[in-house]
Amino acid sequence: MNTSAEQNSNPVPAPDTSASWRTLAGAGVLALFGVSALYGSTFGLFLIPLQQSLGWSRGEIAFSLTLSTLFTPLVAPLTGWVIDKFPLRPLILTGIVLQSANFAAFSFMEGSVAVYYGLCLLLMVTAAGASLLSLAKLVQGWFDKSMGRALGILFACGAVGAIIHPLWTQAVITQFGWRQAFLVMGTLSFLMCGLAAIMLVRERVPQSSSSVTKEQFNTNSDAAVALPVASAPQSMAAFLRDAIWWKLALFNMLFALGVGAIFMHFAALLQDRGASPSQAALAMSLVGLGSLLGNVLAGWMVDRMPAARLAVIVMVLPMLGTLIIYSGGGLWVSIAAAGLLGLCSGGDNSVSILLARRYFSAETFGRASATQMVAVAAGGGVSPWLAGLVHDRTGNYDFALLMAAACMGGAALAAAWLPEFRPCEATTDKPVGVKG
Repeated sequence: MNTSAEQNSNPVPAPDTSASWRTLAGAGVLALFGVSALYGSTFGLFLIPLQQSLGWSRGEIAFSLTLSTLFTPLVAPLTGWVIDKFPLRPLILTGIVLQSANFAAFSFMEGSVAVYYGLCLLLMVTAAGASLLSLAKLVQGWFDKSMGRALGILFACGAVGAIIHPLWTQAVITQFGWRQAFLVMGTLSFLMCGLAAIMLVRERVPQSSSSVTKEQFNTNSDAAVALPVASAPQSMAAFLRDAIWWKLALFNMLFALGVGAIFMHFAALLQDRGASPSQAALAMSLVGLGSLLGNVLAGWMVDRMPAARLAVIVMVLPMLGTLIIYSGGGLWVSIAAAGLLGLCSGGDNSVSILLARRYFSAETFGRASATQMVAVAAGGGVSPWLAGLVHDRTGNYDFALLMAAACMGGAALAAAWLPEFRPCEATTDKPVGVKG
């Protein structure tokens, strides 16, 4: 009796309420000052300072990205399993402390590049607790009708970080040095993320999908998140035997192949065509701005149209932008096309996460999304090297642009190949969606 009364006095908070938006605000701050935004957007700014201070070559420094890509298949599935099995708030708080200490540790590096590699790999582990994957898992438990919009805002916060962090990081490096820049990163991570997590981040455990009642079904919205049926995979091994998982992995890998080949070389491509460094920087800022807008727009649209159909649009538009750049229509045409690339690449984040939630249960969301990250890492890790190889062999990026456009077209076909919902085994004429 006491247990029943206690449950009645502490009901599960409803989704899409003010509590949901408070948690999203906290998660947004964590995304803004997380590792992906802080270090992912400023990595290139440390190349020359580290080279001059520690004597490493640029190739040795950039090799840390390759190591991180190779390390992803080990870290991502484990991260997915952990966030599915353990409470999120303690994991996030622990991750904030560890990633902040990891940032500070970079400032004490001396001459050994192996220490740098070790700290970069360690950062992948320490950042896992408060990673975008953990935050997406947290947010999707709080939202129902507005899940797409909420995830779009979450990823947009990371895009805001990619716009503002390079500015202050370069200023600190110029005035005080790269060691102080890493210390500031650690301090910002600890203070901003820590305060947001303590004050705003709460976990909502939604009702188990196995106990969903008929009244909770919503048959009128194509954009509703599908009820995971008995045939949905429930283990890591089952993902590898699931046809939908492979189709989604193909979609993610091909898109990462196409976009990665362009973004890592885009500033150099523009300068090869006569752009000044400041014009190339402007183009990269437009990519970041496009990513910000793309996440918000895709999140809004995915709540109002089938996600698989939106995924096709998100692939076709950057393919057209890539072909515009290939056509050599002038510097400002290429810069405008860069904004289109950023718009669609930002939208892919929200769409990909929503698709994972649609085809897999809330209980396995972390593992499903994490294993998809392996496909993204495979495409994104190989494509910059391939584009660089093409440039070295041909003296330009033309063939690389064609390869990128072909990959995006393939991703559009893979998105069209995805079902709108996971087929139900024992229902009537069509699958049914369920909120939450």
